[in-house]
Amino acid sequence: MRIEKARISGPQFLFTIVCFLQASSYLTLFVVDVTKQDSWIVILFGIVCFLPVLWVYRTLMVRFPDKNLLQIFEEVYGRVAGKILGLLYVWYFVALTSLNLSELGAITKSAIMDLTPLVVLLVMCVIVSSWAVRFGIRVVTRYSFLFFSLSILILTASVLLLKDQMNLQNFLPMLDQPVMKYVQGIHIITTIPFGELVVFLMITPNVQLSGKEVSKYLYLGFLMGGIFFLITMIRDIAVLGITINLFSFPSLMAFRLINLGYALSRMEILFVIALVLLLFFKVTFLQYVSVAAVAQLTETRSFRHLALAAGALMAAYGLTMHQPSDVQYAVTGPESTPIVWTFFEIFIPLLTDLLAKWRKLPKADGNKPVAKEKRGRT
Repeated sequence: MRIEKARISGPQFLFTIVCFLQASSYLTLFVVDVTKQDSWIVILFGIVCFLPVLWVYRTLMVRFPDKNLLQIFEEVYGRVAGKILGLLYVWYFVALTSLNLSELGAITKSAIMDLTPLVVLLVMCVIVSSWAVRFGIRVVTRYSFLFFSLSILILTASVLLLKDQMNLQNFLPMLDQPVMKYVQGIHIITTIPFGELVVFLMITPNVQLSGKEVSKYLYLGFLMGGIFFLITMIRDIAVLGITINLFSFPSLMAFRLINLGYALSRMEILFVIALVLLLFFKVTFLQYVSVAAVAQLTETRSFRHLALAAGALMAAYGLTMHQPSDVQYAVTGPESTPIVWTFFEIFIPLLTDLLAKWRKLPKADGNKPVAKEKRGRT
């Protein structure tokens, strides 16, 4: 059963990946808290280490061009085991959406609307995102290029405006921490945020690409998003140095150091605007994936009526994300979350790919394997 017949183009797919990764630039705290001024090295190695995982995602997309992730599970593991795995992934999608929704509300509240209750901000976001989800994948991804362009413009402007405050000495000392710190940092960056790209396996039937084009756009989108992440980290370290791990949002602090006179002070509002737009885009996309997964699991033909109800559940869940304290959240984030996410983002997709190859899936009539390296345009 196909949840939605609409398809998106290659450029939409690419810029959706880029914006998805750009929205996670606020998560640098998880890495810098472990590897401090060497975090840029960790991100660079994380990009390289994640490429084989991305190949697994690409292989599944090409092997099963007309199936989303939950449908792949049912074909590879059977109906019962596939449903169980599907239920686990529904929880993963909902938790991931709620986490990002919570961060969106927290950033908006702390930087712009500090007197507004968090619940009001989350409800406002859910109403708008649910409206977009009801109209399908095309509407959800339509403005990805616009958000990408705006974020690149702001990043470029910030680097130029902060160049006088950058100091190469802030990168020293280099590589003087225990090896396990770097291993932990690479693990964090490969699961948060790179591994979250596993959600794109839920929109495989909606991508209007051949197998070769899937590889091109998937890898290009990942590399563009990874480079954006790397440049952001290098900028923040060059400005803040070893103190970078003292701030909840290092990029926000870096922007606050921009001073063009009294009339053009408080330039951090540019960072906040870009981050809020990107996080809203990511939350909307994740909500679409979550709703599509629920519809697929329950075999509901129409997912539109689930959007608002799912959004309300995610808002309620998101309100508990930072409880009992932000300090505990900052500790559990880099320590426990990557371990749990590894199961969903690396282990299960890799096992699924290996089993599919071993069983020579998919098969056309139950006996003859089907080669689906090519995907026709529609």
